[in-house]
Amino acid sequence: MKIGLFPLTIAAAVAVLSAFPCYAQKAHETSGWGTTAIPLLNFSSDDGSGYGLRVNLFEYDGASVPYRRKYSVQLFMTTKGKWVHRVLVDTPQLRPGQRLEAELVYEKEDFANYYGGLSDDDSDAYSRDQKTFRQAFPELKVKWIRTLRVPWRLRLGGRLSHRDITPNALTGSILADLDPLGAGGGMFAQINSSLRYDTRDDYNNSTSGVLEELLVDFGLGGGGDYRGATLSFDHRHFRPLTQTLLFAHRLNVDWTLGDLPFYEELELGGSGTVRGAPSARDRGEARILLNGELRWRGLPLWRRRHMYLGVAVFGDIGQIFERGELPHGGEWRRGVGMGLRYLWQSTIVRADYGSSGDRTAIYITFSQVF
Repeated sequence: MKIGLFPLTIAAAVAVLSAFPCYAQKAHETSGWGTTAIPLLNFSSDDGSGYGLRVNLFEYDGASVPYRRKYSVQLFMTTKGKWVHRVLVDTPQLRPGQRLEAELVYEKEDFANYYGGLSDDDSDAYSRDQKTFRQAFPELKVKWIRTLRVPWRLRLGGRLSHRDITPNALTGSILADLDPLGAGGGMFAQINSSLRYDTRDDYNNSTSGVLEELLVDFGLGGGGDYRGATLSFDHRHFRPLTQTLLFAHRLNVDWTLGDLPFYEELELGGSGTVRGAPSARDRGEARILLNGELRWRGLPLWRRRHMYLGVAVFGDIGQIFERGELPHGGEWRRGVGMGLRYLWQSTIVRADYGSSGDRTAIYITFSQVF
């Protein structure tokens, strides 16, 4: 079967499956404690085969969406040298109308991409080591969301990290030769604030509603060398088409100001932006991104344990451009593909197969893209 027929085939399958009713009891409708221990046996064309363990502990009270509290511990590493270890606490009802999330992460990536603005043809002349670098950093992130008057919300947050960066090639490294701001790594601190209009029924796995968010990030570090800001607009819309079929789309528009290290620049490519394109294939000062997904919500596998299997067809398109310009007509990254969604209580596992240009990629990871 040709890759161009995949989306049509899955779309037809989704249309057939949507005729079957799916009466999924949401996990938050239960009470008491629930646990999920998920073996992290996944795969990404960017990072290789991954393995590890994520243990989640949920507290449900029959009313709070998606849960009253969540505690999560994760150990994860891949065959291409990526680590993501973390401890997370999420309390949607810290106090009435207040949500607090705190996360401590340690990440390491042996082959992070840096193309330095090279075209696809020009980048083919470089080896993998010349196009990549090693980075490692601990990071603390905190997010607080306060309900003002429903559906308006205020978000405040921040993060603190220290990054070590080493080019992989002794000679001919794109990163070493271009020496962008931040090539030496260092400390970076950020504070952010946003105003949200949020009517989603469940931020963990939305099936209806809209999110509109205006976000401002301000960051500094590197002994004063890094000082800049990012302005972002995020639009997400989840529209039920039938009882079991959902159309979801996201629009992101982002601009940076000032001087930010290259690793804080806006990125395009990989499992969270344009699926099929290499991770962080493009970096730059401004970005526009649009994702669309047709989701079939799920075939019940084990109702008692809230296990369901769903299907998705998606299309992604985006562009990185200079902050003083507008998007250009012929420089878009595009990706299309299909995927599966496995839901177990409030845990979501997704497996996506994406195609962008001449490249295809597989992503098996956690949570919805948006």
